[in-house]
Amino acid sequence: MSTTSGTVEIAGGGIAGLTTGLAFARKGWRVCVHEQDDDLRILGDGIHIWENGLRVLDALGVLHAVTGDALPAWRCERRNASGSDPNGEVFGRSRLGPCFRLYVPLRERLLTALYDALIAAGGRVEFNSRAVAADPSGVLHFADGGQARADLVVAADGINSPIRGGLGLLRERRAVNQFGYRAMIRREPDELRSEIGRTHCEHWDGSRRLLYAPCDESFACVQLISVAGDDVANQVPIDREFWHALFPHLGWIIERLPDDGRGDWFEVVRARWSTGNVALVGDAASGQPPFLGQGGGCAMMSGFVLAEAVDRAADVEFGIADWRRRQRRFTEWVQRVAYWYGQLALLPPRLRLAAFRAIDRNDWLKAATLLAAARHDPTAPERWRRLEETQLPIPIFH
Repeated sequence: MSTTSGTVEIAGGGIAGLTTGLAFARKGWRVCVHEQDDDLRILGDGIHIWENGLRVLDALGVLHAVTGDALPAWRCERRNASGSDPNGEVFGRSRLGPCFRLYVPLRERLLTALYDALIAAGGRVEFNSRAVAADPSGVLHFADGGQARADLVVAADGINSPIRGGLGLLRERRAVNQFGYRAMIRREPDELRSEIGRTHCEHWDGSRRLLYAPCDESFACVQLISVAGDDVANQVPIDREFWHALFPHLGWIIERLPDDGRGDWFEVVRARWSTGNVALVGDAASGQPPFLGQGGGCAMMSGFVLAEAVDRAADVEFGIADWRRRQRRFTEWVQRVAYWYGQLALLPPRLRLAAFRAIDRNDWLKAATLLAAARHDPTAPERWRRLEETQLPIPIFH
């Protein structure tokens, strides 16, 4: 079954909003995305996109535009700075291949590709248009007093979503009690040829972490993570001498970090995903800490599956219910894994190291936890046929 292509109004022009808009536009829906800023909200950093997100981008026809200049990850490592190795002792390593990919493209490239494809598909983006509320009947209200009616309203307005708040859809908002400072650094030519310069690596010293992720030939994404109460580590601008003392072998990274990076306290958000003809996607529905690199991937999967479910359904509310059955339980599992993975930072070093090694040595456990989202394929046609035949709302790995 399929509805007659209808109208969808989307609050928020970030990753979740643009992906959802493009997915509906590809199916012939009339789409308008409302962005409160005067241009795309481009932050100067990279974004992790694992295999699940790459499949969504491929299905939407923008994969090459997003990853064309990005470097595919070939190896991911965890290193302990206190080990005997001058580069840190390796205690976790995974190799990636063409069937299980990871890219960290510039966020600007992702948003621009989604925006260009949406416009080419007939969608619209209205800038300086701030949505502040929605009615379950399908009406989006704006700060200037205007409103827009649609068959479907999508709230992709971020972790502080005013639409979610006005509809009373928030179930839980939990502080993770960890802080992240994120910035981009320039890469030197020699680093492109060295193993350490090409490897995605999570460096640990006690509860403090430095994450290094190559983006393309010119840039790498770096994140410094620390726990609540670690006042020096939580400073912005960063204390370079402090971080250099923790990771002396990574001075080539720390000395290039700018003072104007982004600092965030991480949170977990759980919500009722919909009411009436209004649906929440992205951080508004399922905000999570970045420890699995799946915030963007889950947002893209949610928007893609929402368009598939609603377009196939007899009516919008039935499609929304189908989408919730397919995605919410799985997404909330990913949130839990991300939260508890981050909580390992609070363990004593030896116990944390043992936990990491136990996960790495058990392929089934790793697949069901750290790699669960990356292994998920929301684009597999057989999943839709199987679910329609059995009516079993179960997330299927492909």
